[in-house]
Order: sequence, then structure tokens, then C-alpha cells
Amino acid sequence: MATKSVKKKDVQETISQTAEPKTKKRAVSKKTAVKKTVKASPAKKNEDIKKAVSSDKNINSNAYLVIDHPANSETICGQHYAIRIGASQDGYVEISFDNGEWIPCRFGGGYWWFDWIYFTPGKYSIAARLVAPDGNTVLETAPRKCSVC
Repeated sequence: MATKSVKKKDVQETISQTAEPKTKKRAVSKKTAVKKTVKASPAKKNEDIKKAVSSDKNINSNAYLVIDHPANSETICGQHYAIRIGASQDGYVEISFDNGEWIPCRFGGGYWWFDWIYFTPGKYSIAARLVAPDGNTVLETAPRKCSVC
């Protein structure tokens, strides 16, 4: 029984030593310190995310975005073409033709797809962007040029 009380006492001492701040600043109760940390933490995190997006840095440094098909300078013929875009799972993907409005793509089979129908013959420039759930652009591709016969 004495062994259990010694272990319990040692554990309590260890916890109290690690929980106490090691700086000699003004004394603050543990309860107050925890509240301050919890309140300040999410705000700082949001500021960091905003800074990362506004400074054109990726939130996730491993984020990627690439238009797989059509290939650059490819000629497309037919009545339907499925544009395939590879992207990381950091949000959703949108596509734009000739610097026009951004149109959402659908996700399936590990890729993002845009079913292009009712297109007319001519030359097109296609761009894609990866958008974070909060609406900020994470990545944007260079325009991909293609022709439709």
C-alpha cells in the first residue's frame, strides 16, 4: 500500500512540475492561463491562414492542381469531351474558359471532371483553380490552349 501512495505522490509532483510555467512573469492562475490560451489560439490560427492565402502561399505545401486532359494544343472533335483535372483534397475545383466565369467541376474516381458539351469550333483557353472551403483560391493553373474542330 505504501508503494501505491508513493507512486501517486510522484505522479502528482511530476504533473504539477510540468504544468507550472517556467518563466518568472506575473503570476497567473492555471485556470486563467488555460482560458487565455484557448481564446487566443483560434484567432491566431485564422490570422495565419489568411496571411498564407493573401501572400499566395499554399495552406498545404503539398497542394497540387493540374489539367490532365486535354493536352496542350490538342484538337478536340465530337459532341462531348470530359476534361480531367488532378488536384489535392484541399477544397474543390472550378474551371474557366477564355478567362470567363468560374464553373464548378464534379469529383469522381479520384479526379475532378468537367463535362464539356455544346462547344463550337474554335480555339479555347482553359484554366482551373483549387478553392479552399472558405472560398479563397489556393492554386490556379496556367491557361491550357486547345482547339475544337
